[in-house]
Amino acid sequence: MLSPRRAFRLLLLVTLCLSTLVAAHAQAATATLSGRVVDQNAAVVAGANVTATNTATGMQRQAQTSDDGVFTIPLLPPSTYILLVAREGFATAKVDDVVLNVGDQKALRIELKAGEVTEIVQVTGEVALIDESPAVGTVVDRQFVENLPLNGRSFQSLIALTPGVVLTTTNSDSQGQFSVNGQRANGNYFTVDGVSANIGVSTARNLGQTSGGQLPGLSASGGTNALVSVDALEEFRIQTSTYAPEFGRQPGGQVSIITRSGTDNLHGTLFEYFRNDALDANDWFNNAFRLPKPKLRQNDFGGVLGGPIVKKRLFFFFSYEGLRLTLPRTRIVSVPSAAARQAAPAQLRPFLNAFPQPNGPDLIGANGQPNGLAQLTGSFSDPSELHATSIRVDYTLNQKVSLFGRYNYSPSNTTTRGSVGSLNSSFRSAVNVQTTTIGSTQILSSRLTNEVRANYSSTVGRGDDLIDDFGGAIPLDDAAILPSFASRETSRYLFGLGSGIQYFVGKNVENRQRQFNLIDNLWFQTGNHQLKFGVDYRRLIPFYGARTYDLFANFRGIGMGVATPPVGSVLSGRASSVSVTSRLPVSVLISNFAAYAQDTWKIVPRMTITYGVRWDVNPAPKGRDGNDLLTLQGLDNLATATQAPDGTALYKTTYGNFAPRVGIAYQVFSGSGRETMLRGGFGIFYDLGSGVTADGAVNFPYSNRRSFTNIAYPLDPSLLSPPSLPATYPISNFNFMVVADPQLKLPRTFQWNLSLE
Repeated sequence: MLSPRRAFRLLLLVTLCLSTLVAAHAQAATATLSGRVVDQNAAVVAGANVTATNTATGMQRQAQTSDDGVFTIPLLPPSTYILLVAREGFATAKVDDVVLNVGDQKALRIELKAGEVTEIVQVTGEVALIDESPAVGTVVDRQFVENLPLNGRSFQSLIALTPGVVLTTTNSDSQGQFSVNGQRANGNYFTVDGVSANIGVSTARNLGQTSGGQLPGLSASGGTNALVSVDALEEFRIQTSTYAPEFGRQPGGQVSIITRSGTDNLHGTLFEYFRNDALDANDWFNNAFRLPKPKLRQNDFGGVLGGPIVKKRLFFFFSYEGLRLTLPRTRIVSVPSAAARQAAPAQLRPFLNAFPQPNGPDLIGANGQPNGLAQLTGSFSDPSELHATSIRVDYTLNQKVSLFGRYNYSPSNTTTRGSVGSLNSSFRSAVNVQTTTIGSTQILSSRLTNEVRANYSSTVGRGDDLIDDFGGAIPLDDAAILPSFASRETSRYLFGLGSGIQYFVGKNVENRQRQFNLIDNLWFQTGNHQLKFGVDYRRLIPFYGARTYDLFANFRGIGMGVATPPVGSVLSGRASSVSVTSRLPVSVLISNFAAYAQDTWKIVPRMTITYGVRWDVNPAPKGRDGNDLLTLQGLDNLATATQAPDGTALYKTTYGNFAPRVGIAYQVFSGSGRETMLRGGFGIFYDLGSGVTADGAVNFPYSNRRSFTNIAYPLDPSLLSPPSLPATYPISNFNFMVVADPQLKLPRTFQWNLSLE
């Protein structure tokens, strides 16, 4: 009997031999066109030559009808096609405007009439293309996008139009944006041109859900234009349930995005969308508090250019989008009162003056006396910026081999004032997304076709806390808030009075995500069966770019009674708590492997069944460069639980994650104008299982903290040295814990659906 490891190696070897090229993927970036050719008496026509011509590029693909009169042309780029069907003894039939979208599995019926081959019979009227896929999904093409006013020029709002999609609340720890059929918001899988686009990175305090490749690479403001600008989008499809085995890795929505390619004609577009506060009245609250009208500016500009380099063979498509956005805001907050600033000890007065000056009344505490705080009302604008540039090149080497490559570079940033405290404290989030994708389709024979995709992506997310002189504040320099060995470029400082009355200064994180994705799909036709095999390997290298030093000082009046003002401990010259933390940046390695085999079987002309199985293998994340992630052992008794030896996996890899799928599409009525399809299916879907386990790099043993309570502030310089990173740590001090459990299973979902359309 084969061990799980040997079985894994054997299946991998067999799949690689079948596909002839390394690696693979489960998100189709192409479409399949099939059909049946009959004569005037509805008898099947065997041996007919079928030619599909891409109207945009002139690329041609050919097929021949089988003994049952059936033909299939797989792996077609989404576009509009012209179909020519020729057979000796019949007039050639021509079908115009055959539109194929991404992921389509379309079929049509063509009738040949007796005549000379040199004659051409134009098939008039709308072609009845029948979608034979049992999956539930929605397609949005470029024409639909161009005709809709999209605020922000991002297509997230179009995803929300899909049945089963519900928008979700987002924050720094959960950035998924939408849920599909009740799945978690981080359970959706994005691809661009057939490769993984789940390359998001967090600019918050940790790696979070982005570490395991569970979220797409969005811009700093959360838009999809960091992946694909709207004007570079050809179309996208979102599948919501019972999709085929080739789709997976995560159980939520499968979002397939296709970018535009050049055509045989040179085309270009320039655009500019703008908004300006000169066209708006002042906010009611600003008028009420006699505040000036803050700026509202939106300039979204750019253009595209595409065309031939060599006619009918080599094409290019270039896209650029620039965004300059300034959003107005008005906020009411609390700051130290003028009286509290004057009463504070001389050594702490500069820390209070680093807050903005109040412009409203003093506030009253629970004891009916002034609590040392006063009201500040301010109006301001938050700026955002985006540059999205991409270039795509397509090359038809010959009738059997076509190639493409695309490079995308999209830096963006946004600054939010007062998001974590004082109005003169801002958080700047900067994200830089870079992707490089190459791919090829090879027609190996009339019945055997292969496609391969390869991708390298890099996403960098940096978060910084800034402080300025807003509202008359007097910011402190590094020498006043940090020890001599630290600076705001590598460290972070906090001065807080509790209840969000605080300011941060310095670096938060500079996280990175790198992805290597190698993919391949092999298609084979035999009779009424369309067999498809594929493998998918993804390697992620998330990097927790921590600040190396923290100094947090809190003044909360501890031990002075509940009626004591929040600034009470400041007036005493003693901090309620001070923490000094040292951190070490850590890189993590995550691997995902999947293989699938499926068959699309046209049992009868009206019924198609798609069935198969998918296999997912997702080993536990592990540290790199000798920095292992922490795990524990002996958890049956917490009193005796200990740290596992270095190098122990966070959890055991499971090799039995097989996901069978089956779906049926039946054409109930076929008459023109009353076409009705009945679709149904059932399947098992696995999630990645890694979750936020890579956040083991955030805490022990790669950070350590020294804490003080009720201590004179500023601290004595001898207490400011960074604490050393410990070799061991008491179990009671763990603030992050991962359990080594040999019985751990990947999250599994059962889905079924039945629809009539």
